[in-house]
Amino acid sequence: MNDADGERKASAKPHFFLSYAHMPPVGSRNPNLRVSQFYEDLCEAVLQLTPLPTAEPVGFMDETMHQGDNWAAKISEALATCRVFVPLYHPRLFRSTPCGQEWYTFAQRAANAPGGPAQNSAIVPVLWVGMREGALPPVASAVQYNHSSFPRAYTEDGLYALMAQRHHQGLYEKVVYKLARRIVEVALETVVPVVEPVDFTTNPSAFPGRSPADELTIAVLSFTAAELPAHRDPAYYGERRVDWQPYLRGSDVALAEKAAQLARQCDLNPTIHEFDVEAARLMELEQPLGPGVVLVDRWVLRDPGRREVVREFARRNPAWVTVVEPWNRDDPQCAAENAAFAALSDEVLRQRGRSSARPSFRPGPVDGSDAEGVPTARDFGLVFQHAAIRAQKAFKERGLSRPAAGGGESRPSFQGAFSGTARTLPSRPAEPGEDDDGGFHDV
Repeated sequence: MNDADGERKASAKPHFFLSYAHMPPVGSRNPNLRVSQFYEDLCEAVLQLTPLPTAEPVGFMDETMHQGDNWAAKISEALATCRVFVPLYHPRLFRSTPCGQEWYTFAQRAANAPGGPAQNSAIVPVLWVGMREGALPPVASAVQYNHSSFPRAYTEDGLYALMAQRHHQGLYEKVVYKLARRIVEVALETVVPVVEPVDFTTNPSAFPGRSPADELTIAVLSFTAAELPAHRDPAYYGERRVDWQPYLRGSDVALAEKAAQLARQCDLNPTIHEFDVEAARLMELEQPLGPGVVLVDRWVLRDPGRREVVREFARRNPAWVTVVEPWNRDDPQCAAENAAFAALSDEVLRQRGRSSARPSFRPGPVDGSDAEGVPTARDFGLVFQHAAIRAQKAFKERGLSRPAAGGGESRPSFQGAFSGTARTLPSRPAEPGEDDDGGFHDV
């Protein structure tokens, strides 16, 4: 190891890593703002207590990353170099797979340190809300940290309660200072070696197993660039169907990846797939495996084979699979075809003879904007999280012995619907043809 490598490994940074479970939005309000405020206050207090160089980061919180950064790589790097791990104790934290993976990744560094994990427990928990002892998983209960020196209001109700009540502002500031002092002390007392970053998402969670209701399938119904109609702009597509990005022309960040990040903020564990591969499983009514969200590229509905599968999907009406239809109002081709595609989408997803005009997994018009689908990337963030939460809720509430639609018909077979080689599709419905079957993608 050369001197430069030795210097990098000798200086673990950032000083602390804040691990917390993202809260889903409440209407137009962002419930994570208080976490951000606490993070900034904690950084300021730690900075006051240490001679940290100006260029060295005080802490790490994933919301500090710039848009477009590789979130997994940034988190993995911080987990490989931070001095102290600071988890915000909350019931959602212990249900979050990413938070459990963060804890496990940091704990592995301590386990491999000289003296073993008992002498290198650089974990300083924060009570975000009051937690009963029995509600903590074993790995959290094992952390030896005495909160008795803190104000009683904090130990009983947590930091969030102090922040939410103005008359507790003084107590909040006192708790932040004491936490900062503890972080600095732990950083000096323990030796957790810096290691080469490992993708934290490949590690197991330190917390107990999750419910199937927390496992979200994100299925993308779109094209590869090679499958596009001759006139369709290929800059919104990629080599795989899951590479589709309807809002940012030429972007190398797929919409499904953004959706996965939004799902993790709702404490869901997402996996990304092609709808073509997952269609039969997603419309399973007797023994569904979990909730799902389908991202529909309306251009695909002009493909006769896929259109019929989506029509069957709508007929079966799995309430725990929601549909989101991104549609870029600033894309000239989408704008020119807006009315035609809105009518096609409505015809394919509408089920005649039902008491409701639409299947339960598809939202109805909101303020007359349904024709535009989800017209902007900003709208997509809120719509997707609502769709994911609604799918999870429906999965939890599903009947224990719900019969298949149509009196127990067999599971549909789609062999051949998406098979064959890529082709150029016309701009209006044509005779059925064959398609590229792609493959399983679990991003």
